[in-house]
Amino acid sequence: MAERAPARAKRETGRMIGGSSVASRHRAAPSIAGPAQYFERALAAAAAACERSDATARCINLGGGRRGILHFSDRALEKLLYPALAHQELPEERTEPDFKILAWDSFHSGLPMWSPPWTTGVISREARSPVYNDERFRAVFQFDPGVLTLYDTERQIGLWWMQDFAQLPLYERAAPFLLLFHWWHALGRDGSFLLHAAAVGTEDRGGLLLAGRGGSGKSTTALASLLDGGWRYVADDYCVVQAGVERPTVHSLYCSTKLDAKTLASFPALSRGASFTDIGRDPEEKIVLNLYRSFPRSFRKDLPLRAIVLPRVLKEHNRGRLNRFTPVGAGAAVRALAPSTLFQLPGAGPNNFRMIAALANRLPCFELELGSELAVVPQSLRQFMERLATQ
Repeated sequence: MAERAPARAKRETGRMIGGSSVASRHRAAPSIAGPAQYFERALAAAAAACERSDATARCINLGGGRRGILHFSDRALEKLLYPALAHQELPEERTEPDFKILAWDSFHSGLPMWSPPWTTGVISREARSPVYNDERFRAVFQFDPGVLTLYDTERQIGLWWMQDFAQLPLYERAAPFLLLFHWWHALGRDGSFLLHAAAVGTEDRGGLLLAGRGGSGKSTTALASLLDGGWRYVADDYCVVQAGVERPTVHSLYCSTKLDAKTLASFPALSRGASFTDIGRDPEEKIVLNLYRSFPRSFRKDLPLRAIVLPRVLKEHNRGRLNRFTPVGAGAAVRALAPSTLFQLPGAGPNNFRMIAALANRLPCFELELGSELAVVPQSLRQFMERLATQ
């Protein structure tokens, strides 16, 4: 194991959840005073789970020379959550990591979770727990996957728990620990933040941030570039932007992509070459591909950003037109980036919107009208980058 989990805290008595017989051996404790006390109890449970004999740990690159460590309560959980992050793996080190995540479930570890001190009435359907979010701590329970996520901004420790990881939906496996990575970046002081966006680029020209709502064409553009030998792929759905530097830089977070059968059929080479055996399909026939496993040479962990591009798929009667780039204002880029990012990644307050707006004002922004010929998209992007370099 790369690093031991935090030492097991003294066992406390209290009300716990998890469906384990262990819970029956605990008597009721006084009410939890607030976020700090609840986090400490949850951390004790997480540490105990991640000290089991079959627990594992992985070190990963977080960008900007920083590293994180992921503790898993057993190898089966690691196999579910780690593949989408495997391209960021780092060798084991004894130095203290910048960020720690402890992940476990109760069914397999036998360690029940402390019952949250808030009531279900406090938690909205947007998966927020406003009473137990403060300047230091974040707490979110996501109803649909049944995942509880906690974060201590001061110690930079994240906790991830669910009752039974066998019930983990595919979209959680495609983008594991998304909220924790979001909080760690957005609530830090280095100017980095997560975006719901794609990113591609070239070694000599830098990167393009591709923004837009679902169906706009950003994933299509990114995947078309991935299959072109001259382009480097950074992200398809979520990426990290480091804005607190001379030139904004985009960092890769996940190596997975989630596609429906129709989109996959548009890329026969992707269908033949991609590996989805270690991530899988969901009941709605969405397919999650591990792109790094199949196309490792096309991946880049980071690229300096040159522009923001807003792809737009043309209507059928205009699809025969060539791909066309049109300059747009920063406001258009903010409208393409902010709504989906802020909706999917809560808990950072107005800081996230300010960083998105600042980024859009630092970079030139363009709309890309996508024609029907996907094979020529990389060539159109290359010509665009060449013109951009002369401006």
